[in-house]
Amino acid sequence: MLLRNVVTRCDYSARCADTGAAALKVVFDEGPALMTLALMLPDMDGFDVCRQVRKQSKIPIIIVSSRSAEVDRICGFELGADDYLTKPFRCAELACRIRALMRTAYASRFGGYVGPSLRFGRVNIDPGSREVTVDGETVHLTPKEFELLLSLAQNHSNVVSSEWLLLHIWGYDASIRTRTLDVHINRLRSKIEADTSDPQFIRTVAGVGYSFDVSAA
Repeated sequence: MLLRNVVTRCDYSARCADTGAAALKVVFDEGPALMTLALMLPDMDGFDVCRQVRKQSKIPIIIVSSRSAEVDRICGFELGADDYLTKPFRCAELACRIRALMRTAYASRFGGYVGPSLRFGRVNIDPGSREVTVDGETVHLTPKEFELLLSLAQNHSNVVSSEWLLLHIWGYDASIRTRTLDVHINRLRSKIEADTSDPQFIRTVAGVGYSFDVSAA
C-alpha cells in the first residue's frame, strides 16, 4: 500500500502484485513503464524475478528491500536493477528516485536530449532510440547503463568524476558511499569492451573517476 501511494503521488497509476509469478505476468502482459521490486516474496526470490525480467525487457527496475548488505546491492545491480533503495526510507526519496529514473529511461519521449548518433570505432550510440551497437550488433543496456555510457561518451574529452556521475545519473550526493557506479562500469565494460581485463574505451582514472577514450576507435 505504501509503494502504491508513492507511485500515485508521482501522478502514475499503480498495478500491484503479491507474488513473483504475478509480477512477471504483469510485466510481460501489460508492459508497465517502471517496476518497484521487493526481494522477500512468498514464492520466489526477488533477484530471480529481476533476472527473468531482464531476459526480455528493458523496463526500469527499482529494488526496494530491507536487505541492506553490500552483497545484496551488488547482486541487484549485476542482475540489471537500475536503483536499490533500502528500508526504512522516506516516501519523498522514493518518489524522487522514481521521477529521476523515468526521466532518464524515457528522455527522448519526454523531450529530453536527442542528438546525432555518436560513433567511436566499434561502438555506436544513438541518443534518440537509446540503442547501442557494437560491431553492428545491438547491445542490451539498462536505462542507467545507457545514461552512464552516454554521459561518458558526450564528455569524452574530459575525465568525469565519480561524484558527478553519481549525482547526475543517480541523484546521490557526495555523502553517500556506494558501489553502484563501480558495478555499472563493470557491466558496461562486459558489454562493449573486447577484453574487460584491458578496457580500451572506459578508462579508470585512479582517485578521480572515469574517461571515455576515443583513441580506442
